[in-house]
Amino acid sequence: MTKPTTEVLIDAREVSKVYPNGTQALTNVSLQVRRGEVVCIVGPSGSGKSTLLRTLNAMESITSGEVIMDGLNVHAPKTNLNEVRTHAGMVFQQFNLFPHKTALENVMLAPMQVLKHTLDTARANAEKLLAKVGLAEKAQSRPSQLSGGQQQRVAIARALAMQPRVMLFDEPTSALDPEKVGEVLEVMKQLALEGMTMVVVTHEMGFARAVANRVVFMDGGELVYQDAPEAFFSNAQHERLRSFLGQVLPH
Repeated sequence: MTKPTTEVLIDAREVSKVYPNGTQALTNVSLQVRRGEVVCIVGPSGSGKSTLLRTLNAMESITSGEVIMDGLNVHAPKTNLNEVRTHAGMVFQQFNLFPHKTALENVMLAPMQVLKHTLDTARANAEKLLAKVGLAEKAQSRPSQLSGGQQQRVAIARALAMQPRVMLFDEPTSALDPEKVGEVLEVMKQLALEGMTMVVVTHEMGFARAVANRVVFMDGGELVYQDAPEAFFSNAQHERLRSFLGQVLPH
């Protein structure tokens, strides 16, 4: 893995989120992500991991606090959310590809619409990115003709096509058959080696251990503990973290 810089790319400060029904999803969560850093967020179901990730690019509103991404105040009323989402590529559990478009067209679409790339530029970039994720030969296939792992790799290529400064992954392998998980994690490992800043909500502890610069544990809407992978997994001093790792790690 590459060594992150000291420059803070994402600065979430005291972020809280309360839903209209009174459910407290996040409580005073502060998290900094440096340029080139890979941060994996783990924790039990319903702990606020995905909610936190989605507040980073304003897909989820916040009740209090602030998120600064590359100098932009993400939740300020006058912030251009298209600009925020251009900076932050997002990969979801479900692949969200356009079913009537080919893999190539799915990757070309946003750069043409948002970045105003010409057809030729968008096509050349899309072909390069599909090759990067190992799908050059599937450029003309529609999503229904692709496996789940292949669809997720197209979704990663689509996010990369916007030339983001950070990639946000929300449980990117949880909808995949077990034998397809590895091919997606391989692409993500390669991005990490190339120095892409990444925030990854995941239940893949092996990936977090091998690729992350830092692992963050969330429980009950709070950021409970964070550390480098070695200390996080082998020296868990925190009782809630110990209990969680006891359930998810092989014995």
